[in-house]
Amino acid sequence: MKLASQFWHTVCRHYRTSRWLHIPPVEKSESNDQLRDKLEHTEEVIKRAMTLYKPNEMMLSFNGGKDCTVLLDILARMTPPSMPLGAVYVKSANPFEELEKFVDDSVQRYGLQLRRYEGVLKVAFEQLIAEDSQVKAIFLGCRRSDPESCNLYELEPTNNGWPAMMRIFPLLEWSYHDIWNYLRSNYLPYCCLYDQGYTSLGDRSSTRVNPSLLAYDEKLDKMTYRPAYELENVRLERFNRDEHGQASVSGSKQ
Repeated sequence: MKLASQFWHTVCRHYRTSRWLHIPPVEKSESNDQLRDKLEHTEEVIKRAMTLYKPNEMMLSFNGGKDCTVLLDILARMTPPSMPLGAVYVKSANPFEELEKFVDDSVQRYGLQLRRYEGVLKVAFEQLIAEDSQVKAIFLGCRRSDPESCNLYELEPTNNGWPAMMRIFPLLEWSYHDIWNYLRSNYLPYCCLYDQGYTSLGDRSSTRVNPSLLAYDEKLDKMTYRPAYELENVRLERFNRDEHGQASVSGSKQ
């Protein structure tokens, strides 16, 4: 589905009016040069994983968030057209409709072979391994700035009683703004909630708009929420999330 992915990169430059997706323009800057170096390193991590594991032994953990959307696109660019991408999606107890729709759109856009589960992440991954014993490694879009992720290695086995598999973290050294620079400079669609003041997405019950993005709009003459990519203090990325989210396979809060 590599050709399909390239096709969408072109189409999305003109696709600015969707109810579910939004692709605002981006200005080129020196940050793109810095991002290029990180992208090259990410590709090296993925290539290393591809030498260790067969295609049917690797899967992507995909929940429709900004980070795994970037990772999905990079993997799609590096995967031969004849090799479909495998992914796993664990649905939360009370998901956003917009996020669910974006996941479905991404399946079509990239030709994902998506396995869907519900409930607790650990149980879902146990079920995944029970159903497909060939799965030995999973790609995750965690960054080092995420909770409990600062000491992770790019390739690291699961621990703490999680199903045995190798966790692969190609985006560890990326920053919050790196993610947004990649999405916007490549005109990639992302979940529309990010344009409504959400900087991190989870369950409806634990996620709300980020108050640090509330600002006065002179044109509308009222207070509105700015898009996520305008967040200045990256330490406030998860300021809109409750702290009691369930543990993820990375060892951080989901």
